Amino acid sequence: MNTPLRLAYSTLFPVTTELQLSPDLVEFLKSGGRAILFGEDGTEYATGIMHPDRIRDETAETWRAATDEVRAIAGLALLALDADISAVHRLHRLTAALPTLSEGKAMTDEAFTAKIHAMAHDARQLGINLVLSPTADVVAKDNPWLAGRTLGDDFAEVSRLVSAYVRGVKRAGIGSTLKHFPGNPVITGLPATQDARIPMTMEALRPYLAPFAAGIEAGVDAVLLSPAIFDAVTPPQPGSISPDLINLLRQELAFSGLVITSDLDHRSTLGNQSLEQIVVEALIAGADLLLVSPAAVPHLRLLARAIEKAVDDGRLPLERLLAASAAVDRVSS
Repeated sequence: MNTPLRLAYSTLFPVTTELQLSPDLVEFLKSGGRAILFGEDGTEYATGIMHPDRIRDETAETWRAATDEVRAIAGLALLALDADISAVHRLHRLTAALPTLSEGKAMTDEAFTAKIHAMAHDARQLGINLVLSPTADVVAKDNPWLAGRTLGDDFAEVSRLVSAYVRGVKRAGIGSTLKHFPGNPVITGLPATQDARIPMTMEALRPYLAPFAAGIEAGVDAVLLSPAIFDAVTPPQPGSISPDLINLLRQELAFSGLVITSDLDHRSTLGNQSLEQIVVEALIAGADLLLVSPAAVPHLRLLARAIEKAVDDGRLPLERLLAASAAVDRVSS
């Protein structure tokens, strides 16, 4: 039976950097959790290069054992990872190679789509059913977070590559994710550790929606929200908990799929609130799946209980929690 507590667990999206499930993650899955992000550590994220020992120790067999274990406990499950051009490809040498950015720009749409399909096909064989890619951000200037990690600085070219990427993943039968909505052209710092802001009006930000619109038109399954604080909304608010920005995604861009937060324990999103407060705020704002870092994994029960309490006291409508859980199910199946 889907009690509010089990539904709450189903909206949590913890990160693990290891294939071996910790006792906390096993308990999470037994309690109703059914989404895990297989992530990377800080150095791997920054460099886009997996550690040599990870490349040595992680094999197709160990990946299949890990994803099979999750599904043996949880049943229907959403298992995700990054598969980025210009940034992190979590499966390193275990899939067909992604093209470099320069190679991708020189390819026809069909050739690029075929390359992405080959990668996604191999990821699916390892038990993955969602990639947190492609990056739809277009960087303008002054961006210590995303500089060198995107698909370029030309709206039309990035939109073309985003669309082709989404089509390639879809052809392989798994889901793709646009990030980091609504775009982060200029940012004042690193969202994980600083109060990073996007100091732009909505009018100035609007052209940067183009690659997101292109990916949605191509049939993307999920959109991941930015962790940064946006001056484009009043009062300024982090993207992952902004009703205005989620409404922009839902209404103006007509996106009906899964809405995922960035790490809710990032400094920019958390601010002075507790993580228990932030997970509830994200659901109320309209997010479906709540990403939390490995540091939060020992506290998943507290987060689920906070969501359950918000339903009990009327702050979070049960219908909103049901809709979020159903959105996770649609991508998991």
